[in-house]
Amino acid sequence: MEFEKSRSANGTNKSKGGREKMKKAFLCLVIAIFSVFMFAKTELVFWHYWDGENGKKLESLVKEFNASHPNIEVQPVFIPGSDLLTKIQLSILSGQTPDLAISDIIGMPLILDTAKVIDLMPFVEKYNYDLNDFYENTLVYGKVEDKLFSIPVSSSNLGLFWNKDLFKKAGLDPEKPPKTWDELVEFGIIIKEKTGKFGYELYLDGGEGTTWQWQIFLWQAGGEFLDPNSNYRKSSFNSEAGVQALQFWVDLTNTHKISPIAPWGLFSRGEAAMVMDGSWMTQFFPAQVNFELGSAIFPYPENGVPATNMGGEQIFIFNTTKEKEAASWEFVKWFTSTEVQIDWDKATGFIPVKKSVATDESYNAYIKNTNRLLLPFIEVQQYSHARPPIKEYPQVSDIVSKAIISAVYKKGTPEEVLNEAASQVDLLLGKK
Repeated sequence: MEFEKSRSANGTNKSKGGREKMKKAFLCLVIAIFSVFMFAKTELVFWHYWDGENGKKLESLVKEFNASHPNIEVQPVFIPGSDLLTKIQLSILSGQTPDLAISDIIGMPLILDTAKVIDLMPFVEKYNYDLNDFYENTLVYGKVEDKLFSIPVSSSNLGLFWNKDLFKKAGLDPEKPPKTWDELVEFGIIIKEKTGKFGYELYLDGGEGTTWQWQIFLWQAGGEFLDPNSNYRKSSFNSEAGVQALQFWVDLTNTHKISPIAPWGLFSRGEAAMVMDGSWMTQFFPAQVNFELGSAIFPYPENGVPATNMGGEQIFIFNTTKEKEAASWEFVKWFTSTEVQIDWDKATGFIPVKKSVATDESYNAYIKNTNRLLLPFIEVQQYSHARPPIKEYPQVSDIVSKAIISAVYKKGTPEEVLNEAASQVDLLLGKK
């Protein structure tokens, strides 16, 4: 009897002890699972094409972000610029996209047309994200009606570079570049007469490079490339302003003869005194040329307006999971913050996409002390124009570029070639 009682009691105790052990084990398991979810990292794949020093800076910034956001791990993946758009399109078709990526602004309409990129406006509204701080034209490529699918992260534009040594040899003030089209011609003629060098180098290699430069002359003369009131579905470059801009190019080459019809590269070799080129060249020209270099806002007509053409990149988020989309937004928000953009622009030489960066005292002090050549490009950003945000733009550009070259080679008048190009473009854009 006592034995039975003892056995019963021991059994009860063992049973209680077992249950307690099971409870503890279960609790530990719950805590372990909870901890995994609490401290697990959301991994994000980020495609980009920045290489060289720009790529190194991006890697550094991503490491900084990852260190300050322990629950998010951004993995930057470099893809050559010539391959990125194609690879993005293929990833969309296969359903295996990265989590976020960048694209040149010209590629954005094609990407948005896939409907695989998320609308960022809910995040903008939720976090009171200030879009007004961005230059208006930098936002064009991500906007579709009341939605926003991409945010600018870098920008570039075009301006005037001049050879101060050739200006001196020609008897011109090396610190005073031309401010108008008439002065560009006047200075160019003097330089050619006094030095035997060409006054101004035009980009006549064709393609987007030719169209991109000519568009500035068009805008300076008061024209539009495609009609914004038609949602960019109708040409307007064959206007009076367009004819004036193209006639100016024809006169530079055929009448004044200060611009050669020759392959690109005369300016860097000291064979031409002036050139239109990109803000990025403020980093490269000083190491390439053996003469004193100046930069300025590009000259515009006496009754015209300042203008430049905008380049750059946009960042966007693919439709994946809510968790990854939210984490991607955290990176986008951080990367486009004024503080990080100041750091990014200082290191890369990109033009600010945000007004708060362009007006920041530390940023401007840095540029003045390290890269004064960039200052005119920063100043003219407020007058930048966006190329039409349509997926057919590459084809349109090709048509216009061929028209420009035809006029320069005297295969038709500016009015004739532009009207013919307009007919081709309108037919192209009229197709659904």
